[in-house]
Amino acid sequence: MIEYPSMQNSSKAPRKECIVFDKLDGSNFRAKWTEKKGFNVFGTRTQLIDETSDYWGQVVTLFRNTIEEPLAKILEKECRNQREAIVFGEFFGENSFAGRHEDEPHKIVPFDILVGHKLRKFIRPQDFIKLLDGKVEIPRVIARTNLNDSLIQSVRKNEFDLFEGVICKGTQPVGNASGGIWMCKIKTQSYLDKLKERFADDWQKYAE
Repeated sequence: MIEYPSMQNSSKAPRKECIVFDKLDGSNFRAKWTEKKGFNVFGTRTQLIDETSDYWGQVVTLFRNTIEEPLAKILEKECRNQREAIVFGEFFGENSFAGRHEDEPHKIVPFDILVGHKLRKFIRPQDFIKLLDGKVEIPRVIARTNLNDSLIQSVRKNEFDLFEGVICKGTQPVGNASGGIWMCKIKTQSYLDKLKERFADDWQKYAE
C-alpha cells in the first residue's frame, strides 16, 4: 500500500493558489478501500497493521467503529470506476504531541484521499472538502489563498490559533508532484520551540 509522500519545504513550493488546512499533531494512519472488498488493508505511515497489532491494532478498531461506514458510502458513490482508494488520516488525542500519545480518548480525522489503481491521483483539496464536510470530520480550513511570504509569516507567528501549523495544498493539479497535487507544510514558531524544549538536540527530526 502506498505511503503518504514527503512534503516539500514552503520556500520551494509554488507561489500559487492553495487551500490551507490546520495540521493535526498525531500519527499517520492509512486505510485502503477497493470496490470488491471495501476497507481491508491498514497501516501507519511506514508499516502495515491489523486489529491484532501491538498498540496500533486499536487504531484499526477505532477506524472501523467510527468513520469506516460513512467513508465507504462516499467512496462507493464517488470512486466506483477507480477500483481502489487510500484514505489518509491523523490519529490523535487532546494531549498528543510529536507522534506520542497519552492514555486518553483518540480519534481519526481524514486529511487526504488517493484514488486510482495504476495512475493514482489525490482528490483536489476543494473536492475533498465537498465530499467529506458534514459527513466525516476533516481538518479545519484556514484559508483559500496564494502561498506567499505573508502567509508563511502569519503561520510562524501563529495568527490563526494553531497547535502545530498548516498544510497548504494546491487547488490545481501539477504533473511533477506526487499524486498530482503540490503540498507543503509550515509550522508555528511556538511549536518548534516546544520541540526544542522537549527533545533538545534531536528536535529537528520531529520537525520534518
